[in-house]
Amino acid sequence: MLKGNLTCENISRLILPYIDDKLTENQRNRVAIHLRNCPFCMEKYRIIKSLFDKIKQKNIQRAKKFQQYKLLSAYCDNEVSENTKDNIEASLALSCELTQKAIKINNLKKLMNYVFESQFANIELNMEKDIINRLKNDNIFKKIKTKIKKFKLHF
Repeated sequence: MLKGNLTCENISRLILPYIDDKLTENQRNRVAIHLRNCPFCMEKYRIIKSLFDKIKQKNIQRAKKFQQYKLLSAYCDNEVSENTKDNIEASLALSCELTQKAIKINNLKKLMNYVFESQFANIELNMEKDIINRLKNDNIFKKIKTKIKKFKLHF
């Protein structure tokens, strides 16, 4: 509970809770009165409030961009409903920027799939080559041929 008149020092500690609407109605009223009567605290409040508003706006923009990318990614993977697909295609027709984003996402996915598949194929080939080389080095082929010949002779 705040007692007596609020000093500029008190207001400095209460500006953030005031902006976040974390004060009681009585506390809010007292801070508002002080801000109206103290140009120094009012300027401090305006600066802090504008910074918070900018941060909030940037966070909203980031969230919207993230949702756009997520939706475009789902669209590229055919993981959206027909209605959503129609809406996206209509938006893509109207927006060059969205079209470019969808193309970039699709190209990135294709590239990632290509890299994965080529690396996987290389791993398989390398393993096969390695096995064949080991077999050759250990003369396994000769041993197998010898066993086969012996096996045929027994029948």
